[in-house]
Amino acid sequence: MTTRQNGMTLVEILVAVAIGMIGIVIITQAYLTSDNFNRSTLGESGAQTNGLIGLYTIERDVRNSGYGIADSAALGCGEIYWYFDPDYSSNVQPGSALPKISLAPVLIGTDTTAPFTDPDTLTVMFATGDNRMFPGTIKDFNAKSSEIEMDQITGFQKDDLVVMVNGTGCTLAKITHVQGGPIKLQVNPGQSAPYNPPAWGLFPTNYGTGDLLVNLGNPVVRTYMVVDQRLKVADARFQNPTAAPMDIMDGIVDLRAQYGKDNGVDNGTVSAALYAPNDARVDQYSKVTPVNSAEWQQVLSVRVGILARIGSYERPAAPGGNCDATTTQPRWSGGTFDAINIATLTSQDRCYRYRVFETTIPLRNMVWRAT
Repeated sequence: MTTRQNGMTLVEILVAVAIGMIGIVIITQAYLTSDNFNRSTLGESGAQTNGLIGLYTIERDVRNSGYGIADSAALGCGEIYWYFDPDYSSNVQPGSALPKISLAPVLIGTDTTAPFTDPDTLTVMFATGDNRMFPGTIKDFNAKSSEIEMDQITGFQKDDLVVMVNGTGCTLAKITHVQGGPIKLQVNPGQSAPYNPPAWGLFPTNYGTGDLLVNLGNPVVRTYMVVDQRLKVADARFQNPTAAPMDIMDGIVDLRAQYGKDNGVDNGTVSAALYAPNDARVDQYSKVTPVNSAEWQQVLSVRVGILARIGSYERPAAPGGNCDATTTQPRWSGGTFDAINIATLTSQDRCYRYRVFETTIPLRNMVWRAT
């Protein structure tokens, strides 16, 4: 006997399709939720990594800053007069493309144009001439013959970069010859010495008995900055003045820094029972740059904060509404991070979350400097 087999009815097909659609919606929603959670986790981890590595990189250089230049006579020298064939620095030749470089362990650059929200810059400087950590004393200087007569020349070597320091300024030069007999250093111009202008050029010549010669060796001058949500560093400032900054870390949106000063002044940034100058304890944190040797000698530390952005964009809760992932301006111990705008409701900066990283870095070469 043959059994009659009938196909599925339209109702059964519609029910099956409906069940399948419900399953697809549930699975899709579960996938999207899982994907959002995964992106949030990865974004959090990425911001943590970027922030920590960026802060560590800055801290490593700041700890070395001041080596070889932390001398009471050299500090506060101000902007260095320097030359890189065929240009002079802008303090000698206005409008020059050579960057301004100061003889200072750490220099904080701040935004000077309203609304003053750009990130700070942080420039560190230290010598690498380990054969001579302390300055030498000049006995005489002959600009016409490019000769520096010294009290002694131990530790100075050919190709070292040196800075002549007196009470009114400082000038960079490159040693081309070390003369043991007459105890002199030659700073002749030429292809191998692009730092020495012919016949001393536009440089001041008022260096003489008792002035100092600081040996920088092959100096490190690095400027950390935040540009286009990236932490960057401009290196080799003397060796290649026009070199473009290099990327260090993505996702860094702000950088802030302050000097830790042992000046005996209470400005509300340090809690202490006693505020006394020059007692080896930080009394205040401030962005104000020291202007002379006495003020530089009171800088014992630097406080640094960086702001990392978690890359996951979080949509507004209501269609067409405003983002509320972050609703208050991120802060660090030195104030707010103002390179992003959280106050304006329509700002896209509110659609991301942020992580703050900060540390206080002792300037060991300033603490242990020669008196």
